[in-house]
Amino acid sequence: MFKKVNRVSTGRRKIGIDGIKLAIVMVGLMVVIAVFLMVVGNLDLSHIGARTEEGDYNADTTPTNNNEVEDNFVAGEPLMVRMRAEGVRFYHEEGGLFELPLIGATGWVAADSILRAAASGSSDEIADLQPGTGFTILNDNGDWWQVRLSDDTTGWVDWRRCFINLPDVVPSMVFNITNASASLLRSNGYALAGITGQSMYAARAFNHRLGRYEYIVPAMYPLARALHNAQQSALEIGHTLVIYETFRPQSAQTAVANAMNALLRGNTAAARAFDDSAWPLVWFIPTGVSNHQRGGSVNATLARVNTTSVLQTGGYSFLHITNHTEITTGSPMHEISAQSAITETPRGITTVQINNETANMTGPAMTNGIAQMQLLFAASGLSPLASMWWHFDHQASINMATASGIIGDFTIETVYSIAPVR
Repeated sequence: MFKKVNRVSTGRRKIGIDGIKLAIVMVGLMVVIAVFLMVVGNLDLSHIGARTEEGDYNADTTPTNNNEVEDNFVAGEPLMVRMRAEGVRFYHEEGGLFELPLIGATGWVAADSILRAAASGSSDEIADLQPGTGFTILNDNGDWWQVRLSDDTTGWVDWRRCFINLPDVVPSMVFNITNASASLLRSNGYALAGITGQSMYAARAFNHRLGRYEYIVPAMYPLARALHNAQQSALEIGHTLVIYETFRPQSAQTAVANAMNALLRGNTAAARAFDDSAWPLVWFIPTGVSNHQRGGSVNATLARVNTTSVLQTGGYSFLHITNHTEITTGSPMHEISAQSAITETPRGITTVQINNETANMTGPAMTNGIAQMQLLFAASGLSPLASMWWHFDHQASINMATASGIIGDFTIETVYSIAPVR
C-alpha cells in the first residue's frame, strides 16, 4: 500500500521515499509494455481471426504442409532377373496372363446378370444374379467365365459385367486399402468429418488361395490385366505397385462428397484454399458415379522392394513382398487439393503424351518417382488424372463397365478364392 505523505508549510507536495518507489515501479511497467508492443508488432496474428471465424480445430485437423521434398526414387536391381537366377519360375513366365491362374480366383457380378448353362447368351438361364454376388472362377471361354456360387450352383456369366479380385491374380502387388481401414482422405490438411481415420467399408478377409488375411480388391478384368503389366515393369526396376484403392462403393463415394462439401461450407480456410486455386472440386470428387464405382480406376503409388519371399499355392510359385519403401511424393496420398496436381492448371493428359514425354507435368506434387510412375502406368495403357498424382483410369474397362450399367451400388465383403490346380 502507498502511504499519504506530509505537506510542508509552503503548500508544495513533498516527495518522500514512498513516492520514489512508485516512480520506479511505473517506469519499469512502461519498459515492459514497450518491449511487448515491439514483439507483437513483428508477429503475424491473422490466424487468430481466421480460427475464430472457422471454429477451433484440434491437432488432428490442423493442416501441416511440407513443401520441401527430398526425392528417394532410384531404379534398382530387376527382381525378375534375380528370381530367374535363383531358379524360380512364375505362371506368367509360362505364358499365363497373370502371376497366378485365373482358375480359383474370386469374382463378383457388378451389374444385373444371368447365370447360364453354357458360354452363350442364348443358352438356358439358371439364375438371375444381383450386383455384388460372389463366386469362384472355374473356367473361361471367350467372354464367359464358368463360376461356382456360394450355394455350389455352377454356370456361366459374362465377365464383361463382373469384377475380379486383384490379389488372387497379381499377388506380388502390395495392397493397402486405407479407405477400408483408416482413411487418409483430407483436404488442404483438414480432416473430413466421419471419413478421415475411419473405415468407410469392409474389405479384408482370410484368403485361402494366398494363405493369409488380405484386402479384397475388386476391379474390371481388363484393368487387372493392365495392372499386371504395370507390376511386371515395376519389378524390373526393383519396385512394386502399392494399391490404395480400386473399387469404391457408391455409398462410400457419396459419404466422401458430402463430407467434403460440409468441410468447405464450415471451414473458411479450406474453402479459401479451393477458391484461390485453379482446381474446382469436380476434379477430385464427382457428384455422381465415379470410375471407382465402375471398377475402372486405381489409386496407387510405387515403392522400392527391400525384401521378398517366394510362396506356393496349388503347385504355383508367387512372389510376396515382405518389406518396401514408398517413393517420395509432393503431397500425401488422398490429399484432396491443388497440392496433389501433376500439372499447373486443369487439363487432360493422354497416355500417348506421357509415352512420348510431351506432357507438361510440372505441378506441385511432381517428383522423379512420380514421373517414373506416370511413364510406367502409361506404358500399360492407363491414363493419369492431372489433379491427383495417384489416380489412373483404364478407359477400356470404364467403357465396358458403362455399357454394362455398372454403378457400384453394392458392397463386397467376402472372397471365395481357392488354390489353382496345376
